[in-house]
Amino acid sequence: MEKQRITVGYVELTQEESDRLFEKVKKDKALETYKELQGLMDDFDSAIIEPEARPLAEILDGDELTAESEQSSIRYIEVFNKLEEDTRYRFKSSNQE
Repeated sequence: MEKQRITVGYVELTQEESDRLFEKVKKDKALETYKELQGLMDDFDSAIIEPEARPLAEILDGDELTAESEQSSIRYIEVFNKLEEDTRYRFKSSNQE
């Protein structure tokens, strides 16, 4: 199967992000190729979910920092159907800066 970078709305995903999206969507929509995924994504848009800017170390003691706290500092991309209510897909962005 030939891989390709997927464009969602105005955002061109990296190859790593395209692979993550393909793995999530292929189970839900029974897709077999990246070309089918790109065709489906023509009706979708995307949004970047930025991490919350909170100085957690100042708020919480070191013992209270949890995996959940660490996950709130991760940037995600959310992909959603812009035409109708459908499944939303969220995955970790390759660019964490």
